[in-house]
Amino acid sequence: MPEPIIRTASSAARAVPRQRGRPRPPLVRQLREQDWRTLVGTYRLLSRLVVERTKHHLIDDADSFARDAVLVEKELERDFPFRWARRRSELLLEQSTWWAQPHEDDPLSCRACQLQLGRSSDRATPPPRRRVGE
Repeated sequence: MPEPIIRTASSAARAVPRQRGRPRPPLVRQLREQDWRTLVGTYRLLSRLVVERTKHHLIDDADSFARDAVLVEKELERDFPFRWARRRSELLLEQSTWWAQPHEDDPLSCRACQLQLGRSSDRATPPPRRRVGE
């Protein structure tokens, strides 16, 4: 007659598969850094859109983007007061170069507004305009 299998404490623990490495939650410092980068990137994008819309006489759009940029700036001032004070001057200088760029009349063909993907041959070009009724 076969003998019954008696499990020991160490064999019982091995019977249940375990995950090799549990994902650790990100550190608070990492989350703060991610928030900083997201807010600064959002501020830069909104500022760039304000310049482009204003240069192309789309004042309503520029106005709404400007309002959003002010809200993001207030959040940066509140959450990152010292870091924002140092970075803000660089971003204002960057904005001044955007304001100095010449823009063409048509926003779809404006070279200053087109997204550049590296080489000029890789530049994203807008689709051709179609007339109403074609």
